Amino acid sequence: MNEVIKQMQKRIMEGIDLPDKKQQNQLRKDVEQALQESIKDLTEHGGGPKAEDRFWKRLEKIIADDPRNRILYLQYHDFHSFWQYTENWYSCYPPNLSEEERERSLCAVEIERPDSEKYGSYLTAFLPCSLKGLKKFFADNSVDAKSCSIGEIYCGSETTNVLTENFEKLPKEEMDVFQLNELFCRFDKLPEEMQRVYGLTLPLKEPRTVKEMIDLMDHLSEVCVVNGIQNERQLGEFLVENELFDVSFPDEVLPYLDYAKIGREHMQTHQGKLIQGAYVEDTSADNVNQFSQESNEENDQSDDYEMKL
Repeated sequence: MNEVIKQMQKRIMEGIDLPDKKQQNQLRKDVEQALQESIKDLTEHGGGPKAEDRFWKRLEKIIADDPRNRILYLQYHDFHSFWQYTENWYSCYPPNLSEEERERSLCAVEIERPDSEKYGSYLTAFLPCSLKGLKKFFADNSVDAKSCSIGEIYCGSETTNVLTENFEKLPKEEMDVFQLNELFCRFDKLPEEMQRVYGLTLPLKEPRTVKEMIDLMDHLSEVCVVNGIQNERQLGEFLVENELFDVSFPDEVLPYLDYAKIGREHMQTHQGKLIQGAYVEDTSADNVNQFSQESNEENDQSDDYEMKL
């Protein structure tokens, strides 16, 4: 059982305090059984208004058995919190995941329940997962994937933090859960190094939809990443040393070059960016052609890049 659920259940048990200890122990036993039956109900039949109604009826029956059991009314908030958390915990796909499996998932997406007007009542999809199973989960819970309301999106691992940053810029009402699943299915299959390249490509290209985020994965081989570049000057030095700048320089002028200007102009021309201690540039034909005319019109005189003393 989930550790939080255990602690919530323990809190409820300890809150049952009666002068008659025999009655107290019996009441604790009855309440514990009711909570366990509700958990079993959730695992077998899922959540929703009917499941919640059965939960409260179990408690009402206990209260009706003995007037002294009305002390449970004082714990309404604890029971309500227990139900909401437990319902949300078990209303997920894939079902019955352990805490470790949930933590290992790349992403958790909260979807508001269509059958409940309660604030904070949601279903959770842990991605990536089986598309067929996810569709059945939605159908079983009467969720329309095209019109469902997406709540929070959690990407807890270090490799997916950058995806969270990009999701925060996208309108949630335009997000598609199945596209999110496709995104994480493809991301999960990338080699570790390409996952890092993808993480650098997102702030470079700034995709505006989940579909654009997916499409970026088809062009990762065209993204150039130069590690260890912290600023424009370091980029300029790298370009000149490796003869990658658009202008060639004779050896005698190298000590006098304005390397920061060289780096800055290269970034402007090729739309590269300095990201997380690396220089990142899209070298695809589309990106190069977009700026080729501008590059051809530049003055290619090497003395334009000499330091002005």
